[in-house]
Amino acid sequence: MLLEIALRGRGGQGVVTAGELMVKAMVLEGKYAQSIPFYGGERRGAPVASFLRLSNQPILIHSHISNPDGVVVFDPSLLQLINVTEGMKESGFLLINTSESKKWWKNEYIVDATSIAKELGLVVAGWAVVNTAMIGALAKVIGMPSLSALEEAVKDEFSGKIGELNAEAVERGYKEVKKVD
Repeated sequence: MLLEIALRGRGGQGVVTAGELMVKAMVLEGKYAQSIPFYGGERRGAPVASFLRLSNQPILIHSHISNPDGVVVFDPSLLQLINVTEGMKESGFLLINTSESKKWWKNEYIVDATSIAKELGLVVAGWAVVNTAMIGALAKVIGMPSLSALEEAVKDEFSGKIGELNAEAVERGYKEVKKVD
């Protein structure tokens, strides 16, 4: 089983770090993963992308992902700006950081990661850093990695109080994600 996922957000939301944390959690469980950040002229607020490959088997592909199984949208304003589902498989899923239940795709999930980040004080330069809540939600949607592996990866990456708050964001994202019917 190989899953390819596109992460789409804005500079400052932790899109690239989210991919790296997912890889770290998968490896902690003895699974395989690749994080493929897409760099351009990024700056705070500019659209940013990162891509993931996750598998139970060794991954032999080392190329760009153009036909993902799912797309994770860190900033819902991107839905008005770009076609986030371009190239996504018809059977794919869409996970959006929003509190609105507006239907964008047939297999869609939502989580209010912005509120989670703000409630926990995960705000940098006025921007809610939603990455850990989003990967918690993603793990729930795809069934991997485990919540405990994600929390361990986050606490390994961020020490002290920041690590604890981000681990709490992971757990809340995992528990609060909802399927849009």
